[in-house]
Amino acid sequence: MQFLSIVNTMFTKTNQQEQPHFHARHYSVTPLGTRSGLIQWVDGATPLFGLYKRWQQREAVLQAQKDSSQQPAVPAVPRPSELYYSRIGPALKAVGLSLDVSRRDWPLGIVKEVLKELMEATPSNLLARELWCSCTTPSEWWRVTQSYARSTAVMSMVGYIIGLGDRHLDNVLIDMTTGEVVHIDYNVCFEKGKSLRVPEKVPFRMTHNIETALGVTGVEGIFRLSCEQVTCTLTGGSGHLLTPEGVLLKSHMSS
Repeated sequence: MQFLSIVNTMFTKTNQQEQPHFHARHYSVTPLGTRSGLIQWVDGATPLFGLYKRWQQREAVLQAQKDSSQQPAVPAVPRPSELYYSRIGPALKAVGLSLDVSRRDWPLGIVKEVLKELMEATPSNLLARELWCSCTTPSEWWRVTQSYARSTAVMSMVGYIIGLGDRHLDNVLIDMTTGEVVHIDYNVCFEKGKSLRVPEKVPFRMTHNIETALGVTGVEGIFRLSCEQVTCTLTGGSGHLLTPEGVLLKSHMSS
C-alpha cells in the first residue's frame, strides 16, 4: 500500500496537461503484530466473480423457466473450478490420463482446448454490459469506460512491476460508478507465483471479458497508451520506488 501511495504521488506530480489523470486505488492496512492487523473495507466495489455468478444465476433461471411452467427458485450454480474439472476430466480420460496425474504433466494442447471451450461458453461482453447498464447517459458511459481502461492499465503495469499474482475473480474488484479497478490480496507478490506448484507465468490478467470492456479498440487504444505512459512515469521515478521500503523491487525493475 505504501508503494501504491508513492506511485499516486508520482502521478500527481506529472504534468496533467500532457497526459490523463492516473490513479492506483488502494486501501489502508495497519499491522498490529507479526500475524495480525487491520484491513480497510473496500466500499463501492464488486468482485468480478460476483458479476460472473449473477450471470450464471440468470442463465440458470431462464433455463429452469423453459423446463417448467412454474416460477422456479434460484438454482445453485457450479463454481468455475467445478466447471473446469467437469471438462478437463473427460478430456484427460480420452487420452488415457486421469485427474490423479500431476497438473504439470497434463498435455498443453488439452488444457488450451478446455480453456477455449470455457471461454466460448461465457459471453465476452459480460463486463462491458454491466458497465453499460450501470450508466444512465452515453456521456457517463464514455467517462466510465475511459476510466476503466486507464485504471486497468495502471494496475496491470503496477502489478507487473511488483510481480503480483493470484489474480482470480475474487481478487479483482471494479467500481461500477467510476470504472476504477481495485485489486485486493497482495500476498502472492514479488513473483512468488512463479514458485507455485503450477507456476503463474502471465504478467497480468487480460481475459476476453476484461479486453472487451476496454471498448472497440481493445488493448490497442487507451489501454496501450496508458500502459506506455504509466511505465514511463514509473521508470522515470524509479529512484523513489527503490527506497528501503521498496528495495525488494530492485531486481525485477532492473530486468
